[in-house]
Amino acid sequence: MSMNVAGVSSYHSNTGKWMKQLISGKKINSAADDAAGSAIAQKLKSATTSANVSASNYNSQILKSNVADGAMSGMNSYLSDMTSKSVQASNDTLTGSDKSTIYDHMNVLSKGVSSLSNTTYNEQNVISQDVASSATPSGFDLSSIESATDSLYSAMAANGAASNAASHAANIASISEINQAAALSRIEDADMAAASVGLNTSKTLDQVNNAMLKKQMEDQEEDNKRILGVS
Repeated sequence: MSMNVAGVSSYHSNTGKWMKQLISGKKINSAADDAAGSAIAQKLKSATTSANVSASNYNSQILKSNVADGAMSGMNSYLSDMTSKSVQASNDTLTGSDKSTIYDHMNVLSKGVSSLSNTTYNEQNVISQDVASSATPSGFDLSSIESATDSLYSAMAANGAASNAASHAANIASISEINQAAALSRIEDADMAAASVGLNTSKTLDQVNNAMLKKQMEDQEEDNKRILGVS
């Protein structure tokens, strides 16, 4: 007796594949699972990482701008007080001693402006030397203080614009990261319900194939016995 067992001998079990998907949650666990899909997935992973780093960089710029804004707000407060003191010192009814006291106070305020102009973030100055110089009054007269204040306002506006631009860029990078990750998920992540059905189906086919192989071996053994005349 002989059997045509081509279907049995060529059977390939998918149980391992479905098992890997259920365990890992991924339908692509190696390039062998889907060469083209694996290549696309690697590109998407790289793009997702790049977008994440870009967003992080922009957020760092925003933090630096926020520190600069805080420092310049403090400088503006000092300059505002210096303006008031300068106007007060111009009062002709004050004695020389009175004015000396005011100028001493203004000197303290000026040092406060200078100190804040050297504010750092991650060991880097957040205010440029040009701005620090122009926003520090060259004297205690009203004209010098107003000039310093105007320079500071310009720097604050520029810093605000840079912060807004960085925030916009960070949002774009974050959206890109989300989109890239979603695309990666669609390509790489397993359909757990389908994988579960596939595993059960594959196990059933394995059982059928094993039964057929067992029957083949039993039939072959019977054929051999008859040929050898063994009962």
